[in-house]
Amino acid sequence: MEGERDIMDKEIKLEQKKFDETVKKISDRSYYISEIINRKRNSFRKRENSVGDEIVYSRAKIDEQNLLKAKKEPFFGKLDIDDGDRESFYIGKYGVRDLDENLIVVDWRMPMASVFYNFTPGESLQTISFEDKYGRKITNEVEVLRKREFTIKDAKIIKMIQQVADPDSKLNITKSDKGEELNVTDAFLQDILEKSETTGYLKEIIATIQKEQDKAIRQPIDRNVLIQGVAGSGKSSIALHRLSFLLFNNKNLKPEDILILGPSNLFISSFKGLLPELDLEGIQQSTFYDLVMPYLKTYVKKKIVNSNHHYFENILFQKNRDEQKRIAFKGSASFAMLIDIYVEEMKVNYLNQLKPIEIFGERLNPKELEEIYNGYEYLPFSKRVQRFLEHVEGYYNDLLKKKIKEIDNQNDFAKGYLENGGLPSEEERKFKIKLNFVKDYKIKQLKKEVMENYTSWKNLMMIDGALTVYKRILNPLFLEVYKHELGEEIHELFHKNDEKDVTVFDLAPLYYIHLLIHGIDKKYSHIVVDEAQDLSFIHFAIFKTITKTMTILGDKEQSIFMDYGQNNWSEILDSFFEKNGNDMYLSMETSYRSTKEIIDTANKVLTNQFGKNHKGITPLNRKGSEVSYTRVNSGRELVDGIILQVEEWMKQYKRIAIIHKDEAKAKRLTEHLKKEYSNEVIYINPEQEFTQTRINVLSSYNSKGMEFDAVLLVNGNEETFPKDDLHAKLLYVLLTRAQQAVKVFYQGTPSPLLEGLIIEEKQLATELDDIL
Repeated sequence: MEGERDIMDKEIKLEQKKFDETVKKISDRSYYISEIINRKRNSFRKRENSVGDEIVYSRAKIDEQNLLKAKKEPFFGKLDIDDGDRESFYIGKYGVRDLDENLIVVDWRMPMASVFYNFTPGESLQTISFEDKYGRKITNEVEVLRKREFTIKDAKIIKMIQQVADPDSKLNITKSDKGEELNVTDAFLQDILEKSETTGYLKEIIATIQKEQDKAIRQPIDRNVLIQGVAGSGKSSIALHRLSFLLFNNKNLKPEDILILGPSNLFISSFKGLLPELDLEGIQQSTFYDLVMPYLKTYVKKKIVNSNHHYFENILFQKNRDEQKRIAFKGSASFAMLIDIYVEEMKVNYLNQLKPIEIFGERLNPKELEEIYNGYEYLPFSKRVQRFLEHVEGYYNDLLKKKIKEIDNQNDFAKGYLENGGLPSEEERKFKIKLNFVKDYKIKQLKKEVMENYTSWKNLMMIDGALTVYKRILNPLFLEVYKHELGEEIHELFHKNDEKDVTVFDLAPLYYIHLLIHGIDKKYSHIVVDEAQDLSFIHFAIFKTITKTMTILGDKEQSIFMDYGQNNWSEILDSFFEKNGNDMYLSMETSYRSTKEIIDTANKVLTNQFGKNHKGITPLNRKGSEVSYTRVNSGRELVDGIILQVEEWMKQYKRIAIIHKDEAKAKRLTEHLKKEYSNEVIYINPEQEFTQTRINVLSSYNSKGMEFDAVLLVNGNEETFPKDDLHAKLLYVLLTRAQQAVKVFYQGTPSPLLEGLIIEEKQLATELDDIL
């Protein structure tokens, strides 16, 4: 064993030597690329450039940037294989060639890198698939002899994990640069997490991609992928790496043909820093609201604000069951079916309701109009109707032109007839003026006849807009027709409805109707949908329409929009995923964000509500401090307790969150804390840009997708967090925002969702309770 350790120590030194040599080759390559850039820049300045110089220059600029990034950490892994000859490949974030164009580092997105991610001891035979220059798929089998993963800090290899084909071999070992022998299991990933600083989003995980994750990343562009990932599982990062892989391997795919959808501007801005690192610049990022409003602004006159606030504070927290059911129906598959039926009937009935039109004695009967209408069958419904109406208008405008021409000819004839007719010149001039007056009057009357008759007919042939269609479908009389399919309750719910303004929950069905009537203006090649568990069935029907394929990310345990969102994925998989198995569903059950103590607490909350058989999160075995609980008797005691805890945390953590269930109380608490911390504390609004602030106060339902070093929960008592599905999921979300530490304050009796975690104490007198 001592000899094997000595060998490993020597191997680390050899790999360090290889590292240094690679850095030197990168430097040499950088100088070479810099020379190309300067040479091309000079030729542009002197106007001596040749055809193709612009492409060479732009490619060199990209290479220069990638080499600069690669120089800091050229590779993170090494693969030794036998495919007839023994070969070694170093794997890095960027592909690197030396001055002789030899590939010295393989880009993680290349097919060979998939072998690196898929290999585990005992599975030495791996397949590698790629396309040749003719587009033919080639599959080779290789034998993996050894895999190494490196932790690099300040240009030094400080840790090396080695795995070989034989799972029982003593060569499966992790060594540090100090000669220490470490545990192999998850050591590489755990080390990254323990030494990383929180940034508000999940870290780049190129070097730690696991086999199933790698499979999801490398799915072809024509496949849908749904990732069910627990809080902190890295699903967002996996999706971004998938986009990087797709762009790298599909040269005709442009960043502007890809869309990332997030729940808020705050969420979107929180991971923008990853996009340049993964070569994802140029990809459109949007909320659903910002995506659809340009198309719906005709119907929505007022800006919709604080939609989450209204939904949670006034509907879910107040247990407004009727409104909750109405909202759930507006996003349901049943409502999507009604929309499909209604719009399809609109299209069929349009033909059946064609009205004849007659102008100047020229009549177009329904059969002739149908023939014109069918000529534009290739167009979406509204554009088809528009072109049909324009065609008929053009037909009568042509007739009008002929009539005007006839009048012009008659006028010219009359004027000619007057020539040399014996009238005095002045009298002849007056006659011609009168003839022109008659001509203009007749033309005006003809135009009026066309305009009045055509406009009257056109108004009969115009189709309803999306908002009118939407209101007609939700009319209780229409809903009652389908009461056997929908149930008795639905049309009764909308009998009681007095909502007049368009809300955020009307946007998805409105836009869906808009798409069915007007068609799509832009079809994306791929869409990534994050926090998808909070979106309705109709959202996914929209995505299916506007994109070729999509990557869906979500966690059913975080489905705090309750019946409106997705409590499981079966309906989405059955409705929008191919049944032949080409599309992929991936479940990620391990959390890499939070400590074991935090995850155990979150799991306990879920089992307290859903029972002991409820499947919880699998924690990475990363130890931390226990979740702590403090009972407070007054608002003053709460503020003092928060300040005391924050002072302690600020010595070791960079981002601290203070989360209150209610928005109004969270804002009031912020004002109290600003007296102590001034500019170091901020209330987070979901519509603002992400900022690096030390102390962040936010409301519970606006915390989704966020990540902090430490989280302080304000008032986890039985009144604030009663025992029901909503509050169990909400509390689970709040706990799992933290990486390192959680503290819970509560007044009076603790929430029954925390049963078995804290001991109940007697409640004392209160003060400043407007922030509890």
